[in-house]
Amino acid sequence: MRLAFSTLGAPDASVTQLVRWARRFGAEGLEIRVDDGGIAPLGLSAAGRVVLRQALEDAGVGVLALASYVNICASEPDQEVLAGLRANVQLAADLGAAGIRVFPGAGVDPLATTDMSVFDAAGARRLSAVLGDARDLGVRLLLETHDSHPRGADVARLLSLVEDPGADSAAGAAEAETGQSGAAGAQAGQPAVGIIWDVLHPWRYGETPQETARQIAPYFAYCQFKDGQVGSAPKDVTLRLPGEGDVPLREMARLATSLSAAQGNEDPWFSLEWEKAWHPELPGLPEALTALQRILCAD
Repeated sequence: MRLAFSTLGAPDASVTQLVRWARRFGAEGLEIRVDDGGIAPLGLSAAGRVVLRQALEDAGVGVLALASYVNICASEPDQEVLAGLRANVQLAADLGAAGIRVFPGAGVDPLATTDMSVFDAAGARRLSAVLGDARDLGVRLLLETHDSHPRGADVARLLSLVEDPGADSAAGAAEAETGQSGAAGAQAGQPAVGIIWDVLHPWRYGETPQETARQIAPYFAYCQFKDGQVGSAPKDVTLRLPGEGDVPLREMARLATSLSAAQGNEDPWFSLEWEKAWHPELPGLPEALTALQRILCAD
């Protein structure tokens, strides 16, 4: 298991402080959110990108993903959404990020009886449009279980519509490079689109962890961990330290480990997404990392 954490958990922290925490807790990666007040605003200069990337590389801390706020199913014109998506992909590449997180963001209630086909088609069309460029830059497009598409079934349905004419040639190149097929070759030539399993959202909308894992298996990238208690409605959530809420984190960790192993990866990424930026009353990031480690090391 490789530990990462999101900069969402420490919105005012400097690169130096983030690296210090990474070393203290043995975290090998960061999810860096795109934030005008953070370490990686979208308008970060070319020189600033070089400096940030070098600082993290010198510290031995990788960028698991750039956490963008692009909503691929949004009602805005394609041109507007694609411009934002391409700008974020370029920032991810400049920082050496393995992937870029995007949201569905259709703006509809996932419990409503809305026909999602139009939203799914828009999201798939936009991902398809940038897929080749993202692959050339070494960046994987990662859709999170979130907002209008909180369940594994929702995001898998959307990604099944993505058109990737370069998939066969990319897989062939990966196999030639590794000299093998099967699990390791499949890992090297994994789909250019993937799923981030934010463990809270499918669960609070009634999808069991086993069903989520089954749905996202072909696309699984990594897990974001958080915990909480849900009230009378899915949106009625009180966040808690890992292990103090109702989310079955240990079961989810075991399922995620199995998903990664099926892809030929015996060392999956587990990331803490601590929402301190949105909920300043929460305990600090170090306390949350300590609690998550206690959960993940229990088995």
